[in-house]
Amino acid sequence: MERHRSIPAHPPFSLSSLKVPGTQSGFVYPVLHRLNFLVCRLMYGLGVIEPSQVPIDGPALIVCDHTSMGDPLVLLATAGRPIRFLMAKEIYAKSHISWVFRAFRCIPVQRGKRDIRAIRTMLDGLAEQEVIGLFPEGGLGRNRLDAGHLGVGYLAIKSGAPVIPASIVWDGPHSVTSMLKTLLVPSKARIKYGKPLKFQQEVRPRKESLQLCTKEIMKQIEELRKSLLSDVS
Repeated sequence: MERHRSIPAHPPFSLSSLKVPGTQSGFVYPVLHRLNFLVCRLMYGLGVIEPSQVPIDGPALIVCDHTSMGDPLVLLATAGRPIRFLMAKEIYAKSHISWVFRAFRCIPVQRGKRDIRAIRTMLDGLAEQEVIGLFPEGGLGRNRLDAGHLGVGYLAIKSGAPVIPASIVWDGPHSVTSMLKTLLVPSKARIKYGKPLKFQQEVRPRKESLQLCTKEIMKQIEELRKSLLSDVS
């Protein structure tokens, strides 16, 4: 494993310097980004313990623990670049705010199955220099930091993209079921980014490599979370 040196994309909460790729041109994405910025500032009192380590350009994987429906909003507000997230196919297709998911270019995935199409879409996105966001525990609110899915390691090793670990801690009420409550109920969120990790690229990743890679990523996330929790203890 190598450490990947990079320059943060921009200071947290910058509204003017967001790097928006051509595929997200137009007014919808920038407007949603600014609205999300306000939600994170006013409703979450969001504090960034360490600035984003996402490279200014090129592919990147942001891998974060997942205990609230507000986690993607926090990452979008602080990463410095647009992020594409996986989303359950049934929610993506039937939600009354599916237009928002399309604007953020979320990637629909079939839960409980090995969705080859979703994997290819993520690899294609990384090949096109995009940022992919992953919650590796396979569910919301579980906080099983020792049980990351090997798909995270597969994407990291197959693509060769740097992995930026992150952890988000919520103080106060936060919803794991309702996006409406997530947006309207005040809470307190803090996020900490770790240093980028770089793993040896393999055309056909070996299982041992996947296991070691995933274990290291989860270890880094756990250390970030412990650091956040110790700050308030």
